[in-house]
Amino acid sequence: MKYTFLLYPHQNVRYRQSLGLLAEQELRMTLSALGHDCDVKMGDIGGAASLMFETEGLSQRDLRMLSQLSSVYVMFEQAGGGFLPMENLHPNYVGEDLPALLKYKGKTNEMFTDGMITMALASSAFIGMHDSDLTVCDPMAGRGTTLMLALRRGYHGVGVEISKADVKEACDYMTRYLEFHRIKHKKTECALTVKGQAGGRETRFVFADTAEHFKAGDTRTLRMIQGDTRDALALLKVKSVHLMVTDIPYGVQKGTAGKQDSIGGTLEKALPAWHDALKPGGVLAMSFNTYVTRRAELESLCRLAEFEIVETGSLEHWVEQAINRDVILARRA
Repeated sequence: MKYTFLLYPHQNVRYRQSLGLLAEQELRMTLSALGHDCDVKMGDIGGAASLMFETEGLSQRDLRMLSQLSSVYVMFEQAGGGFLPMENLHPNYVGEDLPALLKYKGKTNEMFTDGMITMALASSAFIGMHDSDLTVCDPMAGRGTTLMLALRRGYHGVGVEISKADVKEACDYMTRYLEFHRIKHKKTECALTVKGQAGGRETRFVFADTAEHFKAGDTRTLRMIQGDTRDALALLKVKSVHLMVTDIPYGVQKGTAGKQDSIGGTLEKALPAWHDALKPGGVLAMSFNTYVTRRAELESLCRLAEFEIVETGSLEHWVEQAINRDVILARRA
C-alpha cells in the first residue's frame, strides 16, 4: 500500500523546511518501531509539503500511533489513482488548545516539542503502551509546554523547574484552563523534603476527560515541582517515569538553587539523577543550541551517566539567527 501524509504549513519558510526534515525523521523512527522498515520520501501535493512511503497495510494499532505525528495534517491512502483520507485514531484527551494558549517569550514551537515526545516514545520500550500508563517528565520544565502536550495525548506529566515564577504561571494557567472548560479535577499542594531539608514544593492536578471517568478513578495527573533538577531523583523517585523530554537552556548560564552554573556543569550533576528516575527502556530526548553547546560534550556526559545514545538520522536544524538546534536521544538500558 502507498501512503501520503500532508504536513502542516508554517509561516516561516525556512523553519518550515526544518520542520519537514524533522517530520521525515519522526515518521521513519515511528514506522521502524512499529515494524515497518520502509523508505520515506519528501514530496508535495499541489505545492503542499508531504511525506510518502509504501509498506504493507497499516493496522489499527499502527494508525493510532501514526495519528500522533506532530507535523502531519492529514493522512491519505493512495488507491485507484486517488487519495483516500484516513481517520485520526488518536483523539485529544483534552482540548487541542491546552499546550498552545499560554504564550511567553522564548517558548519552543509546540510541533517541535511534540515531535520530540514521539521520537522518544518510538525509541523506547514503551511504544504501544496504553496512554494512561505512560508518564512524561520534563526535568527543566519552564512553564510546562512539554507536560501540556503529554496531557493532551492522555499521558501523565511531571515537571521539575527551579523558577518559582515559572511554576506559578504554569499552575495558574492549568487552574484557569480546567475551570474555564469545567473539567472535573482536584488540586493539591505540598512541601517536599530533599536530604532532610526543604527541597521544593509540588502542585498536583488530578483530572479526567469526563465527569464519569473522574468518578470512576480513570484520571490523569500533572505534577509541577518547584525544585532543583540536580535533585531530580529525590523529587521523582527511582524508575518512576517512562520518557524525559526537555529543552536545555539555549544560552550559556543556567540558574540552579540560587547559583549560576554552566549548563555542562548542571547536566553533569543532573544526568545521573535523570537516568535513575527513568524506567529501564525509557528514553531522554534533549534539544540544545549548537552555537553554545557541543553535541560531543553532551553525548559524553550522557554516557558517563550510563545512558546509551540512540542512533538517528540528522536532527540538526536552523531555528533563528542565534539558534541552530539539535536533539540527542539517550536510552536507559
